[in-house]
Amino acid sequence: MHEKFGHKTKDGYEFRLKRNCSISPSSLAFIFLALASVSLLIGVVFYFLGAKLILPFSFIEAGALSIAFLYNAFHATDYELLRFDAENIYFESKFGLGLRRETLSRSLTRILPSDKKNLVQLSCGQRQIYFGYNIHSQFRPLLEIEIKRSLQS
Repeated sequence: MHEKFGHKTKDGYEFRLKRNCSISPSSLAFIFLALASVSLLIGVVFYFLGAKLILPFSFIEAGALSIAFLYNAFHATDYELLRFDAENIYFESKFGLGLRRETLSRSLTRILPSDKKNLVQLSCGQRQIYFGYNIHSQFRPLLEIEIKRSLQS
């Protein structure tokens, strides 16, 4: 038996997919800060021992760690939401600072086979929505089956 991706609501059905964040932002900040501190400490020690070019590279490394932390912070709350009731399908997606919302007519929307990274593709006229970025690719066919079943009920 596979894990269920959606759940029934009072109006219809809802699928909420979030990024898998296995470490809290404060723990990650502590780890990045500790790594940057060790790198800068090594740079300062070698600077005073006469190897003056180590310190600039330590600053570059600390900067790269800061950029990596900021990238992770921007994407830690990414999610996808697919919700439907008797008449409409509501899609919402947050990626970084961008938020996308669309409403599709349930009776005109079809789920098509997707060739784009095996994502679930919803099509309504000329509009295309790809759903399933925040789930492992091996589970996307199961997600598609579950969405189809819940749309038929």
